[in-house]
Amino acid sequence: MLMAAHLLCEDEVPLLGINMGHVGFLSDIPADAIKTNLDLVLAGNYVEDVRFLLRGQVFRNEKCIAEDYALNDIIIQKWNIAKLVELDTFIDGAFVHTHRSDGLIIATPTGSTAYALSGGGPVVHPSLDALILVPICPHSLTNRPIVVNGDSYIEIVVGTRKIDQARLTFDGNVVQELAPIDRIKINKKNKKIRLIHPSGHDQFHILREKLHWSK
Repeated sequence: MLMAAHLLCEDEVPLLGINMGHVGFLSDIPADAIKTNLDLVLAGNYVEDVRFLLRGQVFRNEKCIAEDYALNDIIIQKWNIAKLVELDTFIDGAFVHTHRSDGLIIATPTGSTAYALSGGGPVVHPSLDALILVPICPHSLTNRPIVVNGDSYIEIVVGTRKIDQARLTFDGNVVQELAPIDRIKINKKNKKIRLIHPSGHDQFHILREKLHWSK
């Protein structure tokens, strides 16, 4: 689903997810019920769910050297070292903090049930216009996840001693090795993803089923 979203985001082609046996928050049609659900969807019996994506850019010496998009998350993570990385975070130009950690996850509401959830972030309903920042194993236990407005501009300055001690991933794909003082700028992409669900789709039912709540 993430790969399909990357391929189709420019054209806003609707996506229908078939669950092939994994957790699959975006793929809510069971593989053994494809025909029944597809017949209903093709007959117009479905609900549409619009999700936004993130755009991330890497600037080195004031020049953009990499750019990509993510439906779930953009992640800065340490690489090839056993030490923490230092990251300076700014939101809408305002300094937030400097923290030392294994990295930082910037997630959409769609991605709040992915790596961000494993890192202790909140589950955010996909209808909310919000971004989630989740530090990965921060050195200070008081450094907690935060939720900000979805239209925020986020900037992170990388503090490593050498190049490739941190890398940048988009939906799990490594896009760029990072160097000291690289600046990563993140904001909403100007295109959205249209997801198709069977009629009666209920986000809380999906959460109960996938996360085994009340069991």
